[in-house]
Amino acid sequence: MLRIHDVSKSYHNQTAIKNINFEILCNEFVCLIGESGSGKSTTAELIMGIQFPTSGVIEKEHCCTIQYIYQNPERSFNPYWTMEKSLMEPLLLKKEQLDSSKRRILELMEMANLSSELLQRTPSQCSGGQKQRLAIIRALLMNPKLLIADEITSALDPESEKMIINLLKKFQVEFHMSVLYITHRIQSVSNVADRIMVLKEGTIVETGSPSQIINQPKHPYTKKLIEASYYFENKRLKGLGQPRQA
Repeated sequence: MLRIHDVSKSYHNQTAIKNINFEILCNEFVCLIGESGSGKSTTAELIMGIQFPTSGVIEKEHCCTIQYIYQNPERSFNPYWTMEKSLMEPLLLKKEQLDSSKRRILELMEMANLSSELLQRTPSQCSGGQKQRLAIIRALLMNPKLLIADEITSALDPESEKMIINLLKKFQVEFHMSVLYITHRIQSVSNVADRIMVLKEGTIVETGSPSQIINQPKHPYTKKLIEASYYFENKRLKGLGQPRQA
């Protein structure tokens, strides 16, 4: 569905992405993992066409419609509109029928365990987890074949993060689409990913199944990410920090 061939991206003589190669197959849940500044968001923006590669080729099948979910869900919504108006906007632009559009929104909200009462609220009246689920719904209303989720749980506590990831997996299976999930927390995707790619300083240093990557990491950088993930998980289990509302 999507193929990346020897793609590089440079800014003012500084290379952000270095000759990366990978593909995303139909109905596949792929995770791109790396620290801040490793090039994850640049990779996503290259796939979206927000940026263009300095060299290399990005091949997309004709049917590969893509939607992007931002790290900050505020970017998906007008702060002065109700959530219903924000969700309806892309459907009305496509000239979809009003009644069928509302039914579709309510069906997705039920799948996401969200009350229909949220539709009459503005973004400031919703929690972070609610806004992120609504942002996922807004993207799904466009019937994408590939959904890119860029660090969408970074501001949430681990329980809310798990809920969002499981919801993405549920939608991925239900609607026969692919997901590129971008994160720096390698443990969070162990139960949902089909494949994990590890990105370090703009280069993919390791690729494999969750079992291979987590239980038998080959690259020192991957081992470092796993150790950091365990460290922060242990801190959470010891009761450090207060969970945020989902």
